Amino acid sequence: MATVPTVGSTANGVTRPTLTPAQFSFFEKLIYELSGMRFEVNKSYFLASKIDLRVQALGLANIEAYTAYLNTPNGRTEYGYLIDEISINETFFYRHEPQLQAFRDSILVPHAQARRTQGQKTLRMWSAASSTGDELYTLALMLRDAGLWGKDLTWDMVGTDICHDALEKARAGIYRRYNVRNIPPALLQNYFAHDPNGPTGETWQIKPEVRSSCRFQEGNLMDGARCTALGKFDVIFCRNVLIYFDEPSKEKAVINLANNLYDDGYVLLGHSENIYSQRHILRPVKELGAAIAYQKAPPGTPKL
Repeated sequence: MATVPTVGSTANGVTRPTLTPAQFSFFEKLIYELSGMRFEVNKSYFLASKIDLRVQALGLANIEAYTAYLNTPNGRTEYGYLIDEISINETFFYRHEPQLQAFRDSILVPHAQARRTQGQKTLRMWSAASSTGDELYTLALMLRDAGLWGKDLTWDMVGTDICHDALEKARAGIYRRYNVRNIPPALLQNYFAHDPNGPTGETWQIKPEVRSSCRFQEGNLMDGARCTALGKFDVIFCRNVLIYFDEPSKEKAVINLANNLYDDGYVLLGHSENIYSQRHILRPVKELGAAIAYQKAPPGTPKL
């Protein structure tokens, strides 16, 4: 088994912060309890570098002082900032387009029509790890592009994330070229304000008419009570999240997703995620393979 360095290491003349075995154990357990994310020992340097940024932000002497601070009553307010720092928020609009196209054609349009037939006028979508808002805004754009926005349907669009900084960016709705590169040109022109010479360089800000239709709030897939408070949804997107969870955390997250899903609703996961061990909770909809969609397993489905 690999060991965690106990002294700072030097690369190109720059000393990198490191964690002692005891420090790594403390932070690994704390982060797991707070977020469900499990960090292996080979991520020690990554964690140390992120923790050191919080040390500097607070003006503390070292990681040891930061550890002591977290163990004080006042240190609990720091938990959110720590999770913000270590969270991975790589995202962009229209990510994995084949899945989105399959979702639109095979789920979104038929499901909306079914709701109309049933006389229901409100549908709900949840981006369960919304990061900087790219995914939820993508769904809002797809609704408009498909002619499903307004008229006789109302959509409640909710995005949640554990990262406070990401949520603030989502609410602002300002993006760089990398994030918007996959948006169809007509949608980019109609729904974004382009600033070629902004204070931070070239940016695109999603217009208020779309931004106001999506709401973002703090959420944690490990917090069953907070998830339940969100209510039931027709569609839940939870892509590229469960890959960071171990099996116990994944099971807990999948249970919370299922509890928030209408009986005929859908959960969409990322293409690299595997919930085979949770098939007693959510079952794959095989005929919708490209959409990577799941529905509630029938009551009484045995655990594998």
